[in-house]
Amino acid sequence: MSMDNFWKVTKFTVAQQVKGKAFKISTTIILIAVLILTSLVNFIPAIFGKDDDSKEATNGSKEIGIETAYYMDDSDLKVDLESGLKVAFPNLNFKKATESRESILEKLKTMEDKMVLVSISNENIGYYVEVITPTSDAVSSEDGQILAETISSILNNSRLIKAGVSQEEIGKLSTPINTQVFTAGDEDDTLEDMIIKMVFPMVACMLLFYIIYFYGYWVASSIVAEKTSRVMELLLTSTKPMELVVGKCVGMGFLAITQFASILLTAYISFIGSGAIVKKFIDTSANIFDISTVLGKIPVVQVVLIILFFILGYVLYAIINALVGATISKLEDLNTAIMPVSFISIIGFYLAYAAIMSPESVIGTIATYVPFSAPFYIPSMILSETVGIAQMGISLLILIATIVVLTLFTARVYSVVILHTGNRLKIKDLFTIFNNEK
Repeated sequence: MSMDNFWKVTKFTVAQQVKGKAFKISTTIILIAVLILTSLVNFIPAIFGKDDDSKEATNGSKEIGIETAYYMDDSDLKVDLESGLKVAFPNLNFKKATESRESILEKLKTMEDKMVLVSISNENIGYYVEVITPTSDAVSSEDGQILAETISSILNNSRLIKAGVSQEEIGKLSTPINTQVFTAGDEDDTLEDMIIKMVFPMVACMLLFYIIYFYGYWVASSIVAEKTSRVMELLLTSTKPMELVVGKCVGMGFLAITQFASILLTAYISFIGSGAIVKKFIDTSANIFDISTVLGKIPVVQVVLIILFFILGYVLYAIINALVGATISKLEDLNTAIMPVSFISIIGFYLAYAAIMSPESVIGTIATYVPFSAPFYIPSMILSETVGIAQMGISLLILIATIVVLTLFTARVYSVVILHTGNRLKIKDLFTIFNNEK
């Protein structure tokens, strides 16, 4: 195989694809979508978090959608709620009820005011705080719950103070006790580790499927387009069939890697940029997604292995698509001819995606060793560190062996198939050509 001819075909393929509107438009749309979606990871929590924080003043005061609260205290606690609630809710008008409970309840059924009734009473099992909101939607149940919890907290603190507990001790007693359940070996996992093991595998699976599937399709489409325009005949006057198919696959592969890298770079810039904007203009105390920390936790060996499986997966599907593209001579037959390959790739993707959810199952084993699903599945398992070296090695060998067999088959029939015109060749026709070729 002449390297000069190979590079000529590669450059020609890249130039033809880059000039096309479909490539430019699809790349632009993808990068814009990645830019928006990744930036929302930082913007949405910061904006909603700021809205929640705006309800909290620096002195611990809050804002709720209740203007007036009438209270009835039938308990024996004798706590001054007004002063405590004034600190918590400066805009709340908290009054002792002068009317009967029944009278106030009747008003709550018909009125549109932001008013509630608070009732504190003794029960057999303890004390009971009841907040009754209007029948209308003037006051939300969430605001009523916030008020009830605040009153309950004030009552509890007052009981502790009367029992001789200091404010400092009350603060310690009020500190929540957090619980968490870990699987053995995961107890030291940080948020970044969880993202790498849970989120990245699914994203990697979908992204690799997109790149491998669509660029494989474009290999077939490019070959058919050149056959219909007679460009193929001109190319074959100076290049051999295998130089042509390898050049086509490598050219599309170069574009695939370039687009893949541009997606990752756009996502990285978006995370960094949106984080900086959030810190400067929205909330200086916001927790942003630190992509640098996450990427720093992925070992270089894992990155190399992921790239290796990506390249091999692309080569596998590109060879099949190149062969399929050569079997037809009319562009309108492409979708029909490529349908079996599409089914194989889609089944491989869904098999890998299902295996990610349950890697220890039979589906996980099948996805590991089937060469059409391994390029989607193994990179995800490498990120989540749930694949053994032996499993990965066997999967890699099977994938390489499949590529070698397909390459030998394609090399033997391609010189005949590429010049074929007329009706689409079927699989049995390819085997007939393979047996007849020396």
